[in-house]
This record gives sequence, structure tokens and C-alpha cells, in this order.
Amino acid sequence: MEKLVQRNYKAELLGSELYASLASIEKDEKVKEVLRELAEGEANHAKFWKSIAQSRGIRLGNLGVMDRIKIRLLLKVRKVLGVALALKLVEAGEENDAEKYYKLSTSPEFSDTEREGFKNIMMQELVHEDLLIQNQINVDSIRDSIYAVSDGLIEVLASVSGLAGIFPNPLYVAIGGLIVGVSGMISMSIGAYLSSKSEEDIRNNALRRARLKNQETDQAEANSRTKESVRTTAISYIIGALVPIIPFILGLKGNPGLLTAYAITGASTFMVGSLIGIVSDVNPWKRGALMTGLALGAALLTHGLGVLAHLEGLG
Repeated sequence: MEKLVQRNYKAELLGSELYASLASIEKDEKVKEVLRELAEGEANHAKFWKSIAQSRGIRLGNLGVMDRIKIRLLLKVRKVLGVALALKLVEAGEENDAEKYYKLSTSPEFSDTEREGFKNIMMQELVHEDLLIQNQINVDSIRDSIYAVSDGLIEVLASVSGLAGIFPNPLYVAIGGLIVGVSGMISMSIGAYLSSKSEEDIRNNALRRARLKNQETDQAEANSRTKESVRTTAISYIIGALVPIIPFILGLKGNPGLLTAYAITGASTFMVGSLIGIVSDVNPWKRGALMTGLALGAALLTHGLGVLAHLEGLG
């Protein structure tokens, strides 16, 4: 009981300070207000745990050095990757708060009044989840961006791996990889445009049929989303595509260049895979390992094909 109370009190206290810190650097007033509301809610939950501790004579501690470091790291993530991904990172590997408080509300270890308090907190947590879904940055957009990076990493690593088996000159490998990267970027951008344009046309046709008064505003927003989707996909893909080419641009050739490309791309795909796991609510470590394995497997396969082509007199 003592550890349960101490752990949950500290978790709520940490959540309150984290949300307050995120709110302090948030520029979007709507999101800032939501974060402040979340911080206040977590603070009230901490007070509830404090009352439970006091009624049982349990001593509570304050946030420690590691907790402060965690908050600072998450603020750095927020600045680089956005508030949605930072909040997803907080949730990763942790029990859903609403489910946790539901279990506590049925626990015989607590009084009727305390169980009722847990039910109230459970309902508040459900409301908080809805607030985040409605107001935070579009997680789907972030997910699409991360997938575009991963496509660039995997496709270009496979191509330069195959080319390295054919051409001994690292410049040729780098140019070949860059060509594949640019062509892939164009292909993915066209795909993103066509997909977003189709969704935009469907929305506009529905608006036209319904004769909605705010049709022009909605159409402008749809056009903006289409442009953003294409831009995000293109930039994300080419960033991923450049990573496997770096060793060959630097002049590394043969096995040293290839192993360096495998190493930096493997590390990058693991990071990207972990991020995909976080935004998709699955185990980030398993997803990262899976993506790394697939990327290196594809690279080794194409390298084998390149070696066979070289032995046949190509390159």
C-alpha cells in the first residue's frame, strides 16, 4: 500500500509539472490552455493521493533529480518533434490512467469515499484524453512523416548496397543512391498529392451538395492540408534517403563504406521504428528492432544481387 500511494502521488506530481512546463513554451493558445488544464487536473490528483497518504501516516517525497532530467528531456523532444510526439513518449510503456483508476476504484484496500474519488479521477482522465485528441497536433500527420523517413532510409540503403557490389568507385555509388532518393521523393510526393487531392475532392463535393455556408473556408483549409502533406512527405523522404549515402559521399569505399552505411542507417531505422511504435501505441523497442532487421535484410539481399552482377561483368 505504501509504495502504491507513493508511486501514484509522484506520478501525478510529475505529470502536473510536465504539463505546466509544456504549457510555458507552447505558442498555440488553444493547446496552451489544454496543457494548463491538464496540469491543474494532475495537481488535484496528487492532492487526492496526498490526503490518502496523510490518513494512513505514509510519508511522501518530492520529485528527484531523475524526474527533473526527464522533464527537461521531454521539453527538448517537444521543441524538436512537437507536443503530440512528446506526449506520446510520456504514455509509452505506461498503464493507461483511466484503466488504472478504474482498477483502483474496485480495490477493497480503499474506503468507499476513496473508491468514489478514484471513479471521479477516472472520468476526468477520459475527458483529458479527449481534450488531447481534439487539440494536439495531428498524430496522423506525424506518423506519415516518420513513415516517409523510414521509406527513404530503407529504399536508398538497399540501392546503395546493391550498387556497392557493382561499382568500386564510391562516387558512383553516391550518385546512384542520390538518383534513387530523388526519384523516390518525387514518386512519394505525387502519391501524397493524389491521395490528399482525392480526400479534398470528396470533402468539397460533400460540401457542395449540402450547400454549407462555410464552404470556401473549408476548401481553403483542405488545399492547405494537401500542400502540407506533399511538402512534409518530400522533405521527410529525402532526409531519410541522404543518410545511407553519407559514407560514400565522404569517399569511403568497399567494405568500410558499406559497413558504415549499414551502421548509421541501422541506428537511424531503429530510432524511426521506435518513433512509429510510440505514435502507433505499440512496443517501440520491438518495432525499432523489426524495422532495423528488415532494412538490413533488404540491403544484404540487394548487395548479393550487386555482387552477382559484378561477377557477370557489369560495373
